[in-house]
Formats: sequence, structure tokens, C-alpha cells
Amino acid sequence: MSENTTHPYENIAHPEKNPKQAALQLVVELVRAGKLSPLQGDASNMLSIYEQFKTHFEQDSQ
Repeated sequence: MSENTTHPYENIAHPEKNPKQAALQLVVELVRAGKLSPLQGDASNMLSIYEQFKTHFEQDSQ
């Protein structure tokens, strides 16, 4: 095993410290899990979900 191996959760953004990155990662994971499809409709749905998560994380950090 390589000495440079990172823990799989090491690069996950903390919502309070980086709400934009955390929201983006959450949307990506929803797509990977098949809970959100980029093929249904246009991108406005995915952008709306991202904005809702980002706003939520920003409010929690205050």
C-alpha cells in the first residue's frame, strides 16, 4: 500500500467551512446514487437543488 494513500473521506468538504463545495459534493453523490438524474429535464433542477443545499449550509454556519 502506498504511503500517499488518503482516507476516502478526507476530501469531503465540511458544510460549515465550505458550504459551496459541500453542496456540490452532495449533488454529485445524489447523481452517483441514482437519486438525481442529469438526464431528466434541463440543468435548472440540479442547480436549484445545489442552491438549496448551499443556502442551508450557509445558514447553519452563522
